[in-house]
Amino acid sequence: MIQELTITNYALIDKVQVAFAPGLNVLTGETGAGKSILIGALGLLLGSRADTEVIRTGSEEAQVSGTISCDPPEEALEWLTANDLAWPLEEPLLLKRVVRPQKRGGCTVGGLPVTRAQLEELTGFLVDLHGQHEHQSLFSADQHRRLLDRFAGLESELKLFATEFQSLNLAKKQFEELVSGEADREQELFRLNQVIQDIEKATLRDDGEEDELKSERARLEQFGKLGGALDTLEQALTEGRSSALAQLKTARQALGAVVMVDERWLPEETRLENALMEVEDIAQTLHRYRLGLSFSPDRLEEVNDRLATLHGLDKRYGPGWELVRKTLEDSRAKKAFLENFSSEREKEESRLNAMEQQLIQAALQLSDRRQEAAKLLEAGMKTALADLGMRGAIFKIGFQRRMGESGKPVCTPYGLDQVEFLLAANVGETPKLLRETASGGELSRVMLALKTILSEADKIPIMIFDEIDTGIGGEIGLALGKYLKRLSRTKQVLCITHLASIASFADHHLRVEKFSDAGRTTTRVSAITGDERVREVARMLSGVIVTDVSLQHAQELIGRYGA
Repeated sequence: MIQELTITNYALIDKVQVAFAPGLNVLTGETGAGKSILIGALGLLLGSRADTEVIRTGSEEAQVSGTISCDPPEEALEWLTANDLAWPLEEPLLLKRVVRPQKRGGCTVGGLPVTRAQLEELTGFLVDLHGQHEHQSLFSADQHRRLLDRFAGLESELKLFATEFQSLNLAKKQFEELVSGEADREQELFRLNQVIQDIEKATLRDDGEEDELKSERARLEQFGKLGGALDTLEQALTEGRSSALAQLKTARQALGAVVMVDERWLPEETRLENALMEVEDIAQTLHRYRLGLSFSPDRLEEVNDRLATLHGLDKRYGPGWELVRKTLEDSRAKKAFLENFSSEREKEESRLNAMEQQLIQAALQLSDRRQEAAKLLEAGMKTALADLGMRGAIFKIGFQRRMGESGKPVCTPYGLDQVEFLLAANVGETPKLLRETASGGELSRVMLALKTILSEADKIPIMIFDEIDTGIGGEIGLALGKYLKRLSRTKQVLCITHLASIASFADHHLRVEKFSDAGRTTTRVSAITGDERVREVARMLSGVIVTDVSLQHAQELIGRYGA
């Protein structure tokens, strides 16, 4: 359940700390007191998009934080693990949202930063928020299909199906482009031959060839400078009495004489001997290197030509030799396909037909799953609508299959089915399209019933209803209150209402009020019990002026239905 909600500098709220309880939590208050502000703050905490206009005038930022304590659904735990987060052991989960003007806001889960989309995805496993106008979405047939698929648990299968559908469409488009015209095909063959000849003529070697050529070019271009440096080096090392080798040999003889007198210099003699051997080895290696050097203008031209060829290939078909090689392989494959177009076309058509048949079979399986789920949903809706005062109402789910001109089934990314909800609100009526027959109050109850059934399937532990009593009153209001009360036995329910008949069922009653102080308007939320609660329910019954009759009626309602 949501244990606590803290709102700071949000709209009319300076700072409010609201504690919720298990069961049915009802929020009431006069029109304009700020109930919708409270729901807006809750929505923000659940990941809805932020509007900087909600920041209280004169404040630098708005903050909403809340703690959720429950046995998290398996999907929520899997999501947390996949996102390197965890549900705290024996502690509530802390959520926080910050909104700043002209700055990036922030979202945290358990103190760790997440994106807004991640926050919305996580809380979707924990909380279902039903807005006061959401029932109007039942006018959309696409919404009907989505609700049925959610009930049937088809979301993962539909993602896979949509991917396969897109792959088939892409393959068809590529095939159509390929067979669009003979002239285009000949032109493409000519282009492919040019590409293949261009790359094959270059005879690509290993990836280090270009670096080796650049190094060789540098040696050839700087041959004179390199030769002069080698002459100087050889002279310094080996030529004349002042050369390094001559001086080292003289030093070795002198140090040998020292050792004969004082053996403590023996290690130094060894070191000097090693130095002499190193210099001799350097001199020999240098001599061999010099003998192998030769300057060839033809070779320099050859190296420059090869580098120009490689640079051109990399520029046209790269960057990078892996991409150049892949271009060659792809061009050869496409050339072979075009040269054997007739036979390859038949193979491709056969492959596309097989893909299409496989997709149709998957769509038929989706349709079967939907039909089975529809029967269960219809039965659940019948019971739920009866509980909500619509006894005798018939809820049906209609199916139509999309068919092409050839009589074959036509797929969309969601399968073959067109789904539409039908309703007969009264006994003896024939079920008709929901958008054509249901009143506002009936739509509210249909959506509430759907939300409840879906939340049971999803194991969502928290449900929030914002003014679901729109268009409802009298006995229907009592039926709605009973339904919410029963629902709250297995879930935490938060409900904003204008109906006293619903408020009287509350386990925990919260009153939202608006005050003016020092020229500022502030919204406050407080838990009410006893006489305060009776007076609030009486206000909801009679309006601003609370009478003895309304007080007595409120007392009776709370005594009969309240906690």
